[in-house]
Amino acid sequence: MDKMRKRDEKKLIALEQAALDLVQENGLSQLTINKLAKRAGVSVATAYIYFENKADLLGHLYQTAREQLIDSIPEPNEQDAISLQFETVMRAYAHNFNEAPKALNFMAALAANPEYLPEALQGNTTLLGPAMLAVIKRGYLAQMLLTDNVDLIIAQALQPLQWLYQVRAQNQVVVASAELDQLIAMATRAIFKA
Repeated sequence: MDKMRKRDEKKLIALEQAALDLVQENGLSQLTINKLAKRAGVSVATAYIYFENKADLLGHLYQTAREQLIDSIPEPNEQDAISLQFETVMRAYAHNFNEAPKALNFMAALAANPEYLPEALQGNTTLLGPAMLAVIKRGYLAQMLLTDNVDLIIAQALQPLQWLYQVRAQNQVVVASAELDQLIAMATRAIFKA
């Protein structure tokens, strides 16, 4: 039984990797279960054992990518200054984006095309995760934010960070530490009162 589980896990990983590769290369609209199975080196029937259809596959991958990139970020120490908490969370996002560029590209593609996701996930394509939400709430309660509009905060902090890492990954250029420092400083000035 244990060997069977490992073999199945390998097939699932192969299918997931193949899907990320195909979306990176050809976009969401060109992804099919047939192409996925071929790329993963499994039969189409095997692919359908794991995923009911394309939306099921994309939903599974989206949830996996979201957990890896966003939801796994720990909340910062509440005792730290709120600006330091913000910086800590931004650096955690940057680290995750840097470590998983295909997952980042995949999430961005689905955020731009949520209709490919199962209906239950279509309204949940934001970059906002629990750790950043905690920092925003703390900033709001301390009356340190320039706005209480969370969409504007995301637009000033997380979206530029995502864009930078996504473009650099596509061009195979590393984001320099000084660039990340600058982006975080700019986002801090855009979000927090002086």
